[in-house]
Amino acid sequence: MALSLVACGGASAETTEETTETTEATETTETTEENPDVKFVLVDTFPSDAEGNTIEVENIYAMCFAEQESGFFAGMAAALETASNKVAVVNGIAYPSNVNYQYGFECGVKYVNETEGKSVEVVELPSYAGTDVTGANVGGNYVGSFADEATGKVVGNALIAEGVKFIGCDVDQYDDGANGDSNVVLTSALKVMHLNVERALNAVADGTFKGGNVTLMADTDSTGYVNAEGRNQLSADTIAKIDAAYELVKSGAIVPAANFNGITPEDFTW
Repeated sequence: MALSLVACGGASAETTEETTETTEATETTETTEENPDVKFVLVDTFPSDAEGNTIEVENIYAMCFAEQESGFFAGMAAALETASNKVAVVNGIAYPSNVNYQYGFECGVKYVNETEGKSVEVVELPSYAGTDVTGANVGGNYVGSFADEATGKVVGNALIAEGVKFIGCDVDQYDDGANGDSNVVLTSALKVMHLNVERALNAVADGTFKGGNVTLMADTDSTGYVNAEGRNQLSADTIAKIDAAYELVKSGAIVPAANFNGITPEDFTW
């Protein structure tokens, strides 16, 4: 039986090296061109040509997400719950998706500081500052690789020993935080992929499918954080404050900084 739909998970820059991301996005594009009657749903990356340039393809619906919004909610959660008044973001490589998250996180902390009268510090180690795809120094804490599992475990175990809480990224990672009788995951920042894949599949089913590249945001409930009971360790007060801010992000009243949206954490305002 001939296929009429293929759903593809993107080679996200958050989990793979840049060369792999470009290669897999290009291979997906080539596959779609060889199968023009098949509809493709591409998740968390955009198709690219042989030179790595982003392109749109008629039979590919490709979705990415506004990581800066998810990062904003994570930054708020961290700033509202911290006992030490010190928080941090640790990333692999300063690809745009990671810088977006970092900048959003910093904006979330800034928002809490200014609306709640707090003085939470975002800790950045100069020796681990990131350099983005344009060569600009974006600060933050960048390990420099996504593949060094051994170092990741060393860093993670050291932080756990210090009583640090972690915030999951992209999906609900609460189950991954189990540590004996406790859990080290405070909450998780979300890209709401399942909802948008379902929407794309429904568009195929009802004949309204249209190819294109889209960046999904809170205005379509596509970014967020985990506030479900039993899946986070946030106080009711923290959840209420993040939920209120979510509505402001959703309406466009709050626009967190991102790598290339012309806003930096320093000049972020609302």
